[in-house]
Amino acid sequence: MGFYEEISKYYDYIFPVGKEQVNFIMKVVGKPPKALLDVACGTGGYAIEFAKQGYAVTAIDLDSKMIEALRTKILSHSLTINALQGNMLELSNQLNTKYDLAFCIGNSLVHLDEEKEIEIFLKEMKSSLNTEGSLVIQVINYDRVLANNVRSLPTIENEEIGLKFKRIYRHDPAINKIFFKTILEVGGNVIENEIPLYPILADNIVALLSNAGYNKVQLYGDFKGSEFDKNNSYALVLVAS
Repeated sequence: MGFYEEISKYYDYIFPVGKEQVNFIMKVVGKPPKALLDVACGTGGYAIEFAKQGYAVTAIDLDSKMIEALRTKILSHSLTINALQGNMLELSNQLNTKYDLAFCIGNSLVHLDEEKEIEIFLKEMKSSLNTEGSLVIQVINYDRVLANNVRSLPTIENEEIGLKFKRIYRHDPAINKIFFKTILEVGGNVIENEIPLYPILADNIVALLSNAGYNKVQLYGDFKGSEFDKNNSYALVLVAS
């Protein structure tokens, strides 16, 4: 059984839908009816929430088990969501709709291998948006992580089911990758995994967005809309149009 298949049943306990994220995205896009694209959607918690609010939602993820879990939710909630398994680098081959807003949150962007791939993704997103459409991205603030040699992220705990999700960082400057080790403890089981992440810096993302054709980029330190501080902000939230 693969790692994502194993954690898909616990995904909503590890990464529950956040009200701040929902409110932030709704503020950017405006009231429904609007068309939203959720990229790297996981089990689709945000897709479900926005569909309930009246938005037309398309959700895409590379992992088949995540999309399978989302499709089960869609049926149980009697909602209409276009749920697709697919590669975020090949969106234009899979989508035939223009969106008012696309979002890629939860630090998903840095799972891409290098800046060239990130630029390809940003261009794919740009081509999927309406003329006045916006892109929302959220990643860890890697300016802070690298400057302070951050070795771990806060452990996520869910007392309801006795779950702990530990997150450990190991930076290899020779190849500019962070090896991200996760340890999921739940029900007496321990599930471990390690993947490489590309720790892109804020200025580099802004430059890539400009190269991809975005004319306006706003940076925030969280989904409350706080000012972004390279040295202290835990997260980086970007709104590009």
